Amino acid sequence: MKKKYFLIFLIISVLCAFTGCNKTEKIKLVENTDYFVQGEFTGKYLDITKKGYYVDTLNQPNAPYYYIICMGEKNTGGYSLKIKEVNKIAKKTEIIVEEIEPAEGDIVTTALTYPTVIVKFQESQENIIIKNTKGEEFSRLKEY
Repeated sequence: MKKKYFLIFLIISVLCAFTGCNKTEKIKLVENTDYFVQGEFTGKYLDITKKGYYVDTLNQPNAPYYYIICMGEKNTGGYSLKIKEVNKIAKKTEIIVEEIEPAEGDIVTTALTYPTVIVKFQESQENIIIKNTKGEEFSRLKEY
């Protein structure tokens, strides 16, 4: 009987992990510039085991700028990043992300996870600050 419940839990956990990764959400900035939040990226090889962010254009002319925000490596499921705000004032862009952690006692998968969220801008954001809701800034990471 325990094996049956464990198997059902495992199947549901895997389905939830994969179906939540492909959401795309269109949100307006203050100056009516569109950006898109995406859950996957097929660009360069990036070390998403570290907390921070990358910037990439996929080496294409006139391509959008992808800001890949990483929470770092986590030992279980239940972690995620969510864009809370994007503020654009003059030439400064500020992205506020919420770092979501599983609550104590939550049933989560036991697997290494790498929560990321991608923000796509049509132009480079020269002066960008990415921070969490606690005010801690994400640093720009170097590609390898």
